[in-house]
Amino acid sequence: MRGSGRLEDRVKRWAYAGAIVMILATAVCLGLLLLAWRGQVRQIQSEMDTYTRAEGLAVARLVLYDLASNPNVLRAHLLEDNLLDMGPAPRSIRKERPAEELLDLVNSNVELPDTRIWMLARQKGWDASLDQIVQARRVLYEQTLQRVLQSIKEDLSARVTFSDHLRGLMLRSSGELATIQVGERGFPPPGELKGHTTLVLSASRMVVVLPLYVQTRRWGTAYFLMDRSVLARVTEKLTGTLNWGLWGLAGLFMLFLASWAVWWRSLLKSLRRDVVAPVVSLARRMESWSQEVPPDRPEMGEPQWLAGAFDRLLVRVEDQQEQLLRAQRLGLMERMGAGLSHELNNALNPAVLRLDEVAMEGRPPTREDLKALREYLLSAKKILKELSLAGRNEAEPSRTLVPTDWLFVAKRLVEHQFREGGVNLHWVVDENAPTVYGEEQGLVQVAVNLLINALDAAASGTGEGNVRVSLEERDRSAVLTIRDDGPGIPDDLRDKVLEPFVTTKAQGTGLGLYLVDVFLRRMNGSLRMGQAQDGGTVAEVVLPLPPGKGAARNVTR
Repeated sequence: MRGSGRLEDRVKRWAYAGAIVMILATAVCLGLLLLAWRGQVRQIQSEMDTYTRAEGLAVARLVLYDLASNPNVLRAHLLEDNLLDMGPAPRSIRKERPAEELLDLVNSNVELPDTRIWMLARQKGWDASLDQIVQARRVLYEQTLQRVLQSIKEDLSARVTFSDHLRGLMLRSSGELATIQVGERGFPPPGELKGHTTLVLSASRMVVVLPLYVQTRRWGTAYFLMDRSVLARVTEKLTGTLNWGLWGLAGLFMLFLASWAVWWRSLLKSLRRDVVAPVVSLARRMESWSQEVPPDRPEMGEPQWLAGAFDRLLVRVEDQQEQLLRAQRLGLMERMGAGLSHELNNALNPAVLRLDEVAMEGRPPTREDLKALREYLLSAKKILKELSLAGRNEAEPSRTLVPTDWLFVAKRLVEHQFREGGVNLHWVVDENAPTVYGEEQGLVQVAVNLLINALDAAASGTGEGNVRVSLEERDRSAVLTIRDDGPGIPDDLRDKVLEPFVTTKAQGTGLGLYLVDVFLRRMNGSLRMGQAQDGGTVAEVVLPLPPGKGAARNVTR
């Protein structure tokens, strides 16, 4: 184990070199990590500040959009424009308040020009000048403007009260006739805010300045006092956590380096006990497999020895695997031969029985006998052909078939076996049953296999020995149903009954239902095997209808 080039010696040298490299790498990594960590903290602070500015702008714009569509703001804008258009009041009447009846007259006829209102006042016998009419209109506009501004102020007060971020709001019109301020009053003078969209006042306060447009015209400026104390606290906690994490990570690195010198020796001992010794033992077992005398250990490292022993073991395993495959091929040929014999017996047994029947009756064969024998032999021929096609995608062309083309043919092939077996065949299909789209001989073979399976099940069961056959259209498909009153399918085989070489018969090969499933899938059909409610087995063959065919007739008796 101490020889040059062995695994333990190499790992020991790697351990010394690794310790030196790790100390240097840890020092460099800690320095780089400290710089990157501090930069990340500054980046987080900058990102949080950007986020608070964006959030404040979003809240301010939302309130601003609501104000721009507020009818009271529009009224205030129009009233201010009217007051600005009227210009300053004459000094002679600037301090005089118009009479109440004059204010009522102007209010009632506010849409009329001043001269028209003055003429109405003269008609009433009032001694009013045109300047007084203008002053009355001015007072009326100012009163209305104050009421509208008060309504806007109440609405903004509610917004500030129920907002999580908005702490104060001030509106100043461009004409300086309308000023509204609600909430906190920590706004700097407007001169300091000029040229700013967002201005951070402190860690917890920020001002957002946005122009207020009404009907595409700028009416004034909105100043929003935003609260950012929550995000400021989150930023402070996050940076504090990152700083503590940095120092904790540095401590873990130091602890790891301090523990290296203690546990690397135990690592080498564990390597000798848990790695080197098992590798040597496994290599010896591989070398000694199928050999009477184990070879000596070569002068090389343990991994190289194990790799060579594994390669030599693979060569021996491949030789034995080839022998096993040959044995499996022979077994498979025997099973396939048994399956082929089973299928041919199903087709040729009726011919033998028919010949026995002619011999027992001592009569010459009739044309009907010869025709039946010819159908049996052709059926056997087709079985051989279909078995050869079961593993390939080749198939005869599909065509439209009426029941007499395939189902009644299968009936003629098996009905004498039902008579011989004492099983009642209840045939509820006539020539008006649905047509199907498929291969003629393939469907004959499918029907024969399923009828013989039902015959065997009904004959071996405890029921009365009945098999019922029906063909109907269901869900735009033709469904052939064959039901028997036999013992049914065992629970442990219900999910595997369509697999090859799976059978419930004592002498069966398990290829019949498998081939039926292959034929049906080749014709875009399917087979469903289930359990009848009153016992027995239900086999449902789902076949496609002819292309473009409408609703088919379903006649049963």
